[in-house]
Formats: sequence, C-alpha cells, structure tokens
Amino acid sequence: MFEDWISAPAIALAVTYSWLAHNLGEPFAAFAKDFQFAAICTVAVIFIIASMFIMLRQAKKLPKSYMVEIVDVYGEKVSIDGVRQTFKTYDAAESYARMYRKNFTQYRFKVVGSQKVNA
Repeated sequence: MFEDWISAPAIALAVTYSWLAHNLGEPFAAFAKDFQFAAICTVAVIFIIASMFIMLRQAKKLPKSYMVEIVDVYGEKVSIDGVRQTFKTYDAAESYARMYRKNFTQYRFKVVGSQKVNA
C-alpha cells in the first residue's frame, strides 16, 4: 500500500505531462515550424523586391550612349575624319576603339559614357 501511495503522484505527473505535451507542445511546435517557413518566405520575397529596386535604380544611371574619345600624342582631344565616334552600346564602342587602335597607332582611343543621346 505504501508503494501505491508513492507511485500515484508519479503516475499522475506522467499522465499530466503526456497530456500537456500532446495538447500544448505538439500544436506549438507545428505553429513554430509553419511560422519559421512563413518568415523565411517573407524575407526571401523582401530580398527579391529590394534587389529588383536596386537593379532598376542602377539601370537608370547607365549611359544612354557611348563616345570614343581620340587623344593625340600631345594629349589633346582631336577628331579624325571618317572615324565613327558615337555608339549606342558599350560593346560596339569598345570594338571600334580596338580596331582604331590597330589602324591609328599615333592616337589613343578611350570609350566614355554619355547621358545625352547622340545620333
């Protein structure tokens, strides 16, 4: 009988603990897991939106056209007849500048961006 008196509170505590774990612990753990997933998705969406905003803001700062500046051996800017100097894209301007460097060795050619649209 003494053993039943000592084991009764232990059994009651075990039943109470399992009931609390089943009715409070598991739903809270499920909520925490879902909340964590929602928080990660929210942060990912905010990161994507912020990245797009920064990228679009940077795109507005890009030059509208590119010019090839020609500098002679004395360091003065010059213009050579028959040499195209205004381009819409950087790749085209750089390609022409490389070609001009090969053809006109006495000049230096540098590609410079411009906010004005030159025809």
